[in-house]
Amino acid sequence: MRLGVASLALCLSAFVVAGVPAAATSASPPTQASVAIVSLNMAGQPRIEDALASWVRRRESDVVLLQEVGGHGVDGATFVASLGQRLGYHSTYAPADRFGDEETQGLAILSRGPIDDVRILPLDRHHLRFKSRCRIAQVATVQTEAGRVRVVNVHLDTRINSKDRVAQLAPVIDMLDAIDGPQILGGDFNTMDVGWLHTMWPFPYFQHQVAAVRTRLAESAFHTPFTGGRATFKFLGLPIHLDWLYLKRLEAMDWSVDDVPLSDHRGVWARVK
Repeated sequence: MRLGVASLALCLSAFVVAGVPAAATSASPPTQASVAIVSLNMAGQPRIEDALASWVRRRESDVVLLQEVGGHGVDGATFVASLGQRLGYHSTYAPADRFGDEETQGLAILSRGPIDDVRILPLDRHHLRFKSRCRIAQVATVQTEAGRVRVVNVHLDTRINSKDRVAQLAPVIDMLDAIDGPQILGGDFNTMDVGWLHTMWPFPYFQHQVAAVRTRLAESAFHTPFTGGRATFKFLGLPIHLDWLYLKRLEAMDWSVDDVPLSDHRGVWARVK
């Protein structure tokens, strides 16, 4: 069952935009005109901050996309503000779900350079019988050494099939098709090659969701360097690729799937020009 955009709006609160604190100093960016970007589903783990900051620094990341930020015990906006100050990065946070009266979980974009033109796109919300969530796309323009880049951060639904997954991306694709310039679309796409019956019963390889999403994005000139290699989701050693970086008017120079402690996902990293 799919709920409409009007229903989705009921579970969204206003997003938060936070700049680098005056006392913070950003690390010097790499000298070449390139952009390093990382994406990680942090599984609502506030304890991950040390490991996450270490990974961002080790990869000399210019742009950071995070999903499942915040949860029981730690508000997402509070976590992002702390991480941004620690790194000396600009940040923006978009809550999607609420836990209790004060704590939210959502998406975050952090950037070495300034962030502007921030917005949220509501995506189709599906009733999944259990663990249904609000789904949004977080959109921002970041200033990098290679120029301005439009960045979109997503976390799509879990137990839906290829047609619905592509449809959930439709507002993002339509928005990006209407603008020029380099673009990065990343996050947790939840692309398991599984067919779902009534959002409950999995049938492995009855659907090829990775190929369905890649084919649709290729129609809009997006490509990804992550065409094989390590799984991004840690589950019984299975080759599950949930997390992606898609590029438009950018070329990948190097890329990797990295272990990050305390998350059930691995992080994806790429340097692009």
